[in-house]
Amino acid sequence: MKLAIQGCSHGELDAIYASVLRAEREQGIQVDALLLCGDFQAIRNHADLEALAVPAKYRQLGCFHSYYSGERVAPILTLVIGGNHEASNYMHELYHGGWLAPNIYFLGAAGAVELNGLTIAGISGIYKSHDYNKGRFERVPYDQGTIRSCYHTRVFDIHRLKLMSTKNRPVDVVLSHDWPNTIENHGDTQALIKKKPFFRDEINSQTLGSPPLMELLQTLKPDYWFSAHLHVKFSAVYSHNAISSSSASTSAPAPTAAAPANPEAIDIDLDFDEDQEPNNVLSGTSQIPAENQPSTEPENTAHTNQAKVTRFLALHKCLPQSSFLQFLDIEAPGDAELEARKAALGHQERVMPTFRYSARWLAITKVFAPMFSLTVRQPALPNLDDPELLAKIAAEEADILANLAGSASTVTRNGGKRKQDEPDGSRVGTPVSEGSKSTSLTPQPHGLDIHAVQQFVRTAPAPFEPGGLHPGPPAWYTNPQTEAFCHFLGIENKINPRPPASAFPPMPPQMHMQMPMHMQMHPMMGFEQHAQPGYVPFDHGLGAPGEDPTAKRHKDDASIQDPNALDIDLDDFDDVGEQPRSDDAPQTAADLRDGVTTLSDNEDELNARWKEGTG
Repeated sequence: MKLAIQGCSHGELDAIYASVLRAEREQGIQVDALLLCGDFQAIRNHADLEALAVPAKYRQLGCFHSYYSGERVAPILTLVIGGNHEASNYMHELYHGGWLAPNIYFLGAAGAVELNGLTIAGISGIYKSHDYNKGRFERVPYDQGTIRSCYHTRVFDIHRLKLMSTKNRPVDVVLSHDWPNTIENHGDTQALIKKKPFFRDEINSQTLGSPPLMELLQTLKPDYWFSAHLHVKFSAVYSHNAISSSSASTSAPAPTAAAPANPEAIDIDLDFDEDQEPNNVLSGTSQIPAENQPSTEPENTAHTNQAKVTRFLALHKCLPQSSFLQFLDIEAPGDAELEARKAALGHQERVMPTFRYSARWLAITKVFAPMFSLTVRQPALPNLDDPELLAKIAAEEADILANLAGSASTVTRNGGKRKQDEPDGSRVGTPVSEGSKSTSLTPQPHGLDIHAVQQFVRTAPAPFEPGGLHPGPPAWYTNPQTEAFCHFLGIENKINPRPPASAFPPMPPQMHMQMPMHMQMHPMMGFEQHAQPGYVPFDHGLGAPGEDPTAKRHKDDASIQDPNALDIDLDDFDDVGEQPRSDDAPQTAADLRDGVTTLSDNEDELNARWKEGTG
């Protein structure tokens, strides 16, 4: 399976997709999925800008709203995690994960899915020690404190992800925005300092990156780990065998005060965050607990895989002549089936890989649901080797697999939707001929298919729709995808519940008269309640009535390729383990404007401090 990996997106979806499509044409490849490592900026309308933690002068709508509204359709299945510059209100709606737009799936604050049989885990946000042990207490609308703390990584999410790897099903790929702490020591550190000289103090003091992420890397031992955040391409090979020989080195260094940063390395909210006093009740737990692995383990015990190394790669942000994309072939269990479907279409159509929930992650989510805190204080979590905890997770996973074993026959190809219950209560699928084009484009139905549970639903208006120009603050929306996920697991929707009807503001005047019937405001749930498939088959339903879908798709491809496609260094096709060449060539403001719409028309991109370093 061929994957494309992108560093920080900063709202440049058009340029990213155009660059991937250009690489496909020029290199004769076909990308099966695109992985985006944060700072995605899923801004639906002007109100969402109020939940974006950047200075007001840098707030820009971007182009995501075109994919959200359906004006454009993402040409490639895209997996997303969050960073520290996000429309945090929208990602809060989808805390457990969900479709941000058709074909664009957010892994949640933490999550794991199976893509073509590969287990891909993701952790959103960045690390701040004073918020790490807190619960998810932030609420929309955010204030000057919570607009930043809402994207800070929490122990609850790291703790759950540590339980993901088992003896029979290791985690293959991990996505994070932040870097694992001290990972720079396992690559060409001097080359990194040459590119980013102001990282030197943080590297010397071992404060660059996130200590919890290093613990997670040491626990899961994935084959690949991809990050962004620091706006530089850097690769490293982490040898687990070498590290495990010394017990002193099996845990990351304790968090310490960061060294003074420079204009490139500074986070725009660093001063604010450091000024925040840690909550007194949590001060005794600021040290990140080291996990204990039992000497012998039952079959269901959390277990790291036997990979000897993890290949780490961080990528640049989306700019011309920068190393922001990496193309990689990764062997996956579903490769043979995927290739057979591609061959059936003569390799002329983009084929959807299998995209399913991880049964292990569903079980972990269900077991930990009662421990999820919506207050500042996060109650103590059970030890990772607690036999009772491991037994509960194993039992839930077995129950999920048993209950869903026969569900594949109840799901049909209805543009990604489930067949609705028939009047007699049964679910009757429509047979699909064995050699049909639809059979080849989309995989066989499975009980854990994500699109069978969560279907994309717009909750807020797009900019060109009534209410879309409202400056904010953003309203609260209960996302039907989160409700569907919680109902599917049988857990309470704590994070995104329906508020009382009285809490909803009145609808804009004449809203129903200005909009098509299927897009009218629901009195309780939000903007558009016309469910759409989470993914759109890449050659179906994209054209106007009577228009050839293939011609429409090629027209859409052309519209997002030529204006925004960026030059990609051949270095971007190198193996992850190889050290990249320098990307320090100077760039002019004109070069940057030609390739990417910058956040400020009045400033050179290179002087936009918040977009560099930890920004």
